[in-house]
Amino acid sequence: MYTFMKILSWIICHLPEGVRRALGHFLGWFFWTFVPRKRKRLAQQQILDCGITDDPERAMEIAKASSCRFGPMIIEVLSYPIYTKEILDKKITWHGKEYLDELKESGEGAVFMASHAGNWELLGAVLAMNGYPLISVAQQQNSHSADAFINEYRAMMKQHVTYKTGIRDMVRFLQNGHYIGLLMDQDPGYTGIMVRLFGRDTLTADGPAKMAGIKNYPIISTFIHEDRPYHHVIDVLPPIRPYTADHRLSKEEKERIVYATTQALNDRLEERIRKYPEDWFWLHNRWKWTKRYKEKVANGEMAARG
Repeated sequence: MYTFMKILSWIICHLPEGVRRALGHFLGWFFWTFVPRKRKRLAQQQILDCGITDDPERAMEIAKASSCRFGPMIIEVLSYPIYTKEILDKKITWHGKEYLDELKESGEGAVFMASHAGNWELLGAVLAMNGYPLISVAQQQNSHSADAFINEYRAMMKQHVTYKTGIRDMVRFLQNGHYIGLLMDQDPGYTGIMVRLFGRDTLTADGPAKMAGIKNYPIISTFIHEDRPYHHVIDVLPPIRPYTADHRLSKEEKERIVYATTQALNDRLEERIRKYPEDWFWLHNRWKWTKRYKEKVANGEMAARG
C-alpha cells in the first residue's frame, strides 16, 4: 500500500492541474458507485432527520456530493510534494486570521476544534505551513503502511502527529505553546456526553472542553470550504475561553462548563453544516451509539449522563 501510494503520488504530481482535478472528480464518482445502498440510504435519512431538506431526492444529492468530494481531497493530499507555502497561499482566502495571529504572538497553547467538514487534511496542512504550531491528534490506522504514508505526508506539511492515546504528550505540547487539533464531530461511543445537535440528543466528544480546562486554554474553531475550483476559504471563529483563572471550581461546576462548552461547539458545527451541507461526512452513522445508549438507559443497564 505504501509503495503504491507513493508511486501514485509521483504520477499525480507530474500531471497538469486540470488533469488532476478531472481525476479527482472521477475518483469521487468511482467511490460513490461502490458505496453500499444501505449506507447511501443512511446518509439520506440523516440529512432528512437533521432538517437540512425535506426533499428525499435533494437529500440524496447532498449525500452524493459529500461523498464524491473525497476524490479531489485525495488528489490534493497526494499533491503535497509539490505544494509550497506560496502555492498554498494562492489557494486560500482567510477570514478571521487575526485570531490566529494574536494567539501565535501570545505564545499560548490552544485547543483546535476540528471536524470532517471540507478538506480537513488541507486545513491542517495550511495551518502548519503558515507557522501555526499545530499538533494533529490522529486515530492510528489498522494498516501500518497506510498509517506510515499519511503521517509522512502530514509531516511534509510541517504537521506533528500524535495518537489519541498520547494524553501526556498532548498536555506537554499545550504547555509548550502548541495547538492540539481534536476532531469532535463523529460518534464517540459511550465515552461522549449527551448534548444537542440538530435538535437531537447526541453523544458528543468532550475532549476539546476538557483539554481546555487544564490551564484555561482557548478553543479555536476553524472550517474550510472550497468556494471555487482549486481555491478554498478558511474561516476562523472567535476563541472560546470557557474557564477562568480560578482553578478552585467544584467538580459540579467543572462538569457544567464542559457540557456548556461542548454544546456551544456543537452549535458552531451545526451552523456550519447547515450552510454547507455537502461539506460534511454524512455516510458516517453519527447517532449509532446515541441510540444504543438510550436503549441501555431505558433498560436500566446504564446511568443517564447529561
